[in-house]
Amino acid sequence: MGWKAFLKKLYFHHKPSGGALILRLVLGILMVAAGWWKINNMGMAVGYGIALGFPAYSTVFVAWFEFIGCILLILGLFNKPVCVAFAIEMAVIIWGTPASPSIIYFGHDYNFVLLATFLALYVMGPGKYSAGHWWLRRNK
Repeated sequence: MGWKAFLKKLYFHHKPSGGALILRLVLGILMVAAGWWKINNMGMAVGYGIALGFPAYSTVFVAWFEFIGCILLILGLFNKPVCVAFAIEMAVIIWGTPASPSIIYFGHDYNFVLLATFLALYVMGPGKYSAGHWWLRRNK
């Protein structure tokens, strides 16, 4: 294989469904873990939410949404509404809470990355490696 063929394969060989699958799995695992922690430590999570100025019911809702929403995201079901809801959640966290920088954490940078990733996944769609794609093809 010559260098031109190598560059062509490197830059023009796309697998967007594989990329969407990777994003869905990584985001899903991260956010399911966050939701599961909040559900199992609801008192602490609600106390933290109240300290940030959010009502208790919103913290309970967010905990369950993170858990259930990301299971749907991993499966590739209702991808667009779930991504929009998570993008709204990240925007509220970024612009609605104070950032507290430390030596290894510079404020809301993690939340910005999550916001951008949810928006990218919204634009990409769930891809063909998703239960939603399988279900739609099956019911044609």
